Amino acid sequence: MGLWKVKQDADPALIKRAQDKVAQFTEVLPGCIEAVVAPLYVPEMGKADQETFGNLAGGFKEMARGYNYILYTVFESEVARKVYEEHPAHMDLSDECLAIWIGDASESALVFDLRLA
Repeated sequence: MGLWKVKQDADPALIKRAQDKVAQFTEVLPGCIEAVVAPLYVPEMGKADQETFGNLAGGFKEMARGYNYILYTVFESEVARKVYEEHPAHMDLSDECLAIWIGDASESALVFDLRLA
C-alpha cells in the first residue's frame, strides 16, 4: 500500500492515467490480485473519536497529514510482491507520480506492506 500526497491542482487527466495504469496491474503483473489508486476516504470524526484522539480541529483529515490518495495492491504471495517492485508496469508510473505529487517520493509517498497470516 502507499499513501500519496497529490497536488490539489493536479491535472485530472494525469490522475486518471495513473489510475488506469494501476488498474492494469492485475492483468500484467503475475500474482497481482487487486490494484487501485483512489482518493483517500477521510470520514468525519464522531464524538467517540474526538474523545479518544483529542478534539482536533481538522479531525481525521488533520490526522491524514496531507495524504489524499491511496495505492492499494494485493498480491497472492511475497514472490509476486517482489516481482512487482521491479516490474516495468510499476516503474512506468514514475512520470504520472512526479507530475501529480507535491514533491519527490520522500515527501509525497508513504509506502508500507501488510502480511496477513
